[in-house]
Parts: sequence; C-alpha cells; structure tokens
Amino acid sequence: MKLNMDSLIAFEELIRENTFDNKKFKKFTSTKGFRGFLEHECLINNMETNAKSVNEEIKNMMKFQNYKDRYGFYKVRDNLFQLRDDIKYIETNKRNILDKAIDKTYKIVPSDMSLNINIYLYIGGNDGGFTLGRKKIYINYAKYIGNINEFIKIISHELYHSRNISFKNRFIFFIETLFTANVLAHKTISKIIEEGIACLVQHGPYLISDDPTGTLTKRSLLLLKNEFEILNQIILKEYKGIKEPKNIEKLNIYTIGYHIITTIYDKEGVLILDDWTKNLKHRRIIQKYIEICNNDDIVSGFDCEVEKILINKEDFYAR
Repeated sequence: MKLNMDSLIAFEELIRENTFDNKKFKKFTSTKGFRGFLEHECLINNMETNAKSVNEEIKNMMKFQNYKDRYGFYKVRDNLFQLRDDIKYIETNKRNILDKAIDKTYKIVPSDMSLNINIYLYIGGNDGGFTLGRKKIYINYAKYIGNINEFIKIISHELYHSRNISFKNRFIFFIETLFTANVLAHKTISKIIEEGIACLVQHGPYLISDDPTGTLTKRSLLLLKNEFEILNQIILKEYKGIKEPKNIEKLNIYTIGYHIITTIYDKEGVLILDDWTKNLKHRRIIQKYIEICNNDDIVSGFDCEVEKILINKEDFYAR
C-alpha cells in the first residue's frame, strides 16, 4: 500500500509563487492525483471540468486575493503554510498514518479480507475522497489541512470501500440487481448500508465531531425524520410502478446509513454487518434494525408498508 503526494507537492510549488507558471501547472496536471480528480469531476459534473477550466480558476485565484474559485483551491492558498507543514509531517509519518487507518478498518472488516490499494492525495472539489474500482483511493486533502486525525479517518472510510469482495458475491449481487423488480430501491438500500458501515469505520459508533465534508453532522442526525420520509417515498413509489431517481439526490445516505448501522452495532456488534461487508446481503441487516426498534419501542423511520416490502423477499427481492 502506497500513499502518493505528488499532486499536493506540485500544487504547493505552483501557488507559492506570485505569478502563474505554465511549466509548474503542467507538472501539477500530470500527477496521478490530479488525473483522478479530473476523472471524478467529469463524472459528477457532466464533463464541465477540464484542465483548461482548472487553469483559468487557478490563474484568477492567484491574481485576485479575494477570488474564490469553484474548486476550492483558494482554501489551500489561504492555508499554504499549514499545507507545507502537513506535507513534511506526512512524508515522515506515512507508515504510521497508514497503519492507524488500517487498524480502524479491520475493527469492522474481517481480517481475511485484503486491502491491497494505492492512495493518491489531490486538491479540489467538494468530496472528501472516493474510490475507483476498489483499486485506487483518492483523498481531497483540501478538506483535511491541519487535521491529521480526520485525514486518517477518511482513509479508513475509503479503505472500507476498497475491501476485496469475492467475485462470486459480486456476481450474485450484480444478477440480483439486474433482475429485481425494485432496482432503484435495491440500489438505494445498498448504498445506505455501504456508506453507513464506512461511516462507522470512520467515526466509530458515536459521532464526536462533524465530518469535515458536511455529509454527516450532529445536526443531520437530528433531522433523520426528513431523510426517512424521502426514503419511504422512493421505495413506495417504485413499488407502485413510479420511478423518480432524482429523489435519491435529496437523500443523505451517509446520515441515514450511519443511524441504521450504529443502532445495530450498539446492540449486536460487528458480526451481522459481515452480511454486507463480505457477502453484499442487506435484507437481514434491515430486518435486524427494524426488530431492534420494535423491541426498544422506538420509531424505525420506515412506514409500515415499507417495512413489509423490505423484509419480504418476494416483494423486494432482497437477500
């Protein structure tokens, strides 16, 4: 496992000067971290991002002190001294940082699942990080400048996403997704469970501090009722033949997933989570969550009809 900082170093060298240097910009855009960032931005922003647009934004950011570019590069400009200190610290403590992140991940992931992956740091965009093909992790260090602890935590989150799931289980999940009558609901519940467990790895069973990206906060956990209302509508409408995929964009899968998973973890521990972590099965996890809520006389958040759909294999086609 390697941690690549070439993009951070090249960016720091680019913006430390008072004038824009084309050679240094080309060096920055040739790094693996930048190329991963560009690919991700193109994917989520419908090809609106390219090297030319980044070039223009960085030039404006360097020219005008109060300019706030759309990629968030200005946040690094305003914390350049801290970035330099962080680069030195990470270079010296790479192994220790990775070991801490791996240890956090293996508290939830079974020890027989490998984590063979390379990590690339980059600058820019709204996401804290992402994983490509379970082989490469990209971390937006702009979100973690001056906060090594949160940096370690986001690495552990992405390491969970990169765990080595057997081909057999991935294939079965693919076939089930392909043939289920409720594709949207099936994918949504899958994302909720995946991100919920990743957030458990990252933050532990109790949220001490808000996620730097804003995806999971103490406030968002207080507004769970709204999230469940959106989720209920997604499931019920699809069950009735109405598909509205845009509603998923309104749903905070991190908050609702973290709530469901920590509720189960607090009562049952980690073993039941292996249903998803190893086998990509989510039916028993949802069933256990509803059971715990009923036993403790607390509201699950799911409508009664939705609970029946999720638990009934014939209705939902979930394992």
